[in-house]
Amino acid sequence: MATACHLCGSEAVDLFYGKDYEHSVPGQWRIAQCRTCGLVYQDPLPKPTDLPAFYPSAYSAYNNDTIISALFRTVYAQEAKRITRLVGPAARILDVGCGNGAMLQALKARGCVSLSGVELDPEGANRARQRGFEVVTGELVDADWPAASFDLIRLGHVIEHVCDPVAVLRRAFDLLRPGGVIYGETPNVACLDFKLFKQYWGALHLPRHVIMFSDINLRRTLLDLGFQNVKMEWGLRTVGWSAGIQNFLADKLGLSIPASGRVRWYGLLILVFLPVTACQAVLSKTANVRFIARKAPLS
Repeated sequence: MATACHLCGSEAVDLFYGKDYEHSVPGQWRIAQCRTCGLVYQDPLPKPTDLPAFYPSAYSAYNNDTIISALFRTVYAQEAKRITRLVGPAARILDVGCGNGAMLQALKARGCVSLSGVELDPEGANRARQRGFEVVTGELVDADWPAASFDLIRLGHVIEHVCDPVAVLRRAFDLLRPGGVIYGETPNVACLDFKLFKQYWGALHLPRHVIMFSDINLRRTLLDLGFQNVKMEWGLRTVGWSAGIQNFLADKLGLSIPASGRVRWYGLLILVFLPVTACQAVLSKTANVRFIARKAPLS
């Protein structure tokens, strides 16, 4: 029997099964999708103690030598520009799930000086500290910063990796100063490529992605937590399609995937599906949604 939806409590869910086609973590995972609100989640949820085993040392967030890491450096530079436009370089900024500190480095390059991070993986946190940043090892919900500590909290592909994303968003709300901004990205299951690929969908990223939202239920969650001026934006990341094709070929044709999680010609897949993703961004929704919202300022 499937577990009721962790967001709306509905027991009406659809089930399917998937594997780790990128890093070959052994096992098979049952995935539930709520028919009522659209939430997608592993069923049953993993234990928090299970999560570290899902991340190999070659995982791109911890390294600088994969094609994904190289692409992320360009994305981080663009994000840093957007963030400084939102709050200015003098703001106190927290990067949740900061990995090796690449995003903090991009913010520093934009003139930001009050930067902190939190990272669950000890090795990733240590690499960020080696770059000179203040980084707490652990989860945001356990970090002991006082309330109203930050002007902006970035959650770049974080909430899909945790067993209780609502608790993470609630903690972020508490840590923001009045008028502060939450800025994040996460997979969006309300897109065409998820419907087509299902267990092969590139942004499913099993078993590292535990719970995944749609833009609709994520907006509702942010509003319920007290955020205002919630804005959703569609990016041009092709991962739903490009990694979806890679995963399909790995399963059906035995395509060998290197330790980095991406084949050498993955860049070609990105180029092929970039126009498709661009059309989705204009006409509908992509596999990635950026969310920006504010905590109400003091009256």
